[in-house]
Amino acid sequence: MKARLHPPPSKLPTDVKSALSLIKHTAIGFDRLTFHVDHPAPNIPASEIELHCTKLNVITGRSLPYHPIWQTRVDVFQPSNKALSLLAKAMGTRHAARLSYAEPAIDWLVDNDDAAYSLCKFFLEHLHVPYLRHDVAFFKETAYFAPRADQHAEKNARNVVLYADRASKLWPAHELKSPCCHLEYRLHGVGTLANQGLLTLADCVQFDHRAFWAENLRLYCLPKMAELGRWLDPDNIDVTDSALRKRANVFLDQYRHHEIFVLQNLWRDVPETADVLLPVANELFLDIAM
Repeated sequence: MKARLHPPPSKLPTDVKSALSLIKHTAIGFDRLTFHVDHPAPNIPASEIELHCTKLNVITGRSLPYHPIWQTRVDVFQPSNKALSLLAKAMGTRHAARLSYAEPAIDWLVDNDDAAYSLCKFFLEHLHVPYLRHDVAFFKETAYFAPRADQHAEKNARNVVLYADRASKLWPAHELKSPCCHLEYRLHGVGTLANQGLLTLADCVQFDHRAFWAENLRLYCLPKMAELGRWLDPDNIDVTDSALRKRANVFLDQYRHHEIFVLQNLWRDVPETADVLLPVANELFLDIAM
């Protein structure tokens, strides 16, 4: 296998180098999975599975509305592959199990809460999520890239959530209780999950988390402020670089949450900005794995 060619550190933007310097390790895995079983009380070895996840909830004898075949709900939190393999084995060929919700997640482990906050700020300023058409909303310390529910209180089929105020719980890092910057996709519904190749528990066991994030961690840098100011008004560029930078900052102020610039909100409102954004090699943030 050929080694990946990363840009040399001297060529990276300063803010990218600063963000990378904060990261000690990267943990990836499922934060949560929910599936339903076609049996009112399936034989699930809960005590054994709980050794390989942080929490397991089995709710028996409660059919899904309009889908009476699905009679047991199982929620598993921060599972290891061992936990998923045990669940798949318990289902075997005796029961059908339908996945309904999944949270692929990534934690960047850092030394302290300030570093976690700085990294969260970096991702808000650099992360773009295609196909989500809402401004990023903030609830307490958490950023939501889509509404948590629609007007009928139904979960959105896809959301992206970012926060930095909790320790990592993902299985590879759960014992460390490390501060982290946490990013997760929330995938709800059979169709949404199928688009990611998640139909069965076996699919969860075999899920390629790194490939998922290589596809979905889309990072970009703004150009230099003077260049952005020039792009904003190409017919009025006979001004100083200082004036161009001021023009750019006034423009970006529309897309700040407190002091943090939010790239997603700019891209949604002014999609042509993509013409001047510079992509960041996301493998730089994926190759510090535990």
